[in-house]
Amino acid sequence: MFEVKGSIDGKIYTLRYSGGILTGDAVALEKARKENKKDYGYLGLVPGGSEENYLRKENPAYDLITRFVFDIVTEKKNNWLEDEPDTIY
Repeated sequence: MFEVKGSIDGKIYTLRYSGGILTGDAVALEKARKENKKDYGYLGLVPGGSEENYLRKENPAYDLITRFVFDIVTEKKNNWLEDEPDTIY
């Protein structure tokens, strides 16, 4: 689950992703759906990455939303576990 707030054309909007469902403000939802149709190649972290339909899985949806939907991201929240300090990827 994650929530991202950010600006699109100078106005603040919110998107939430939980259980494979994206909800939020209509303007941001419309832009997310338009961006989802574009080919950005591989988005997301392994193993949740995707090369198509980025909104199907949490990691690529987060990547798409934070990189291509909002002009500026102002706030991010999620329920993901913190990495251990010595984790190597």
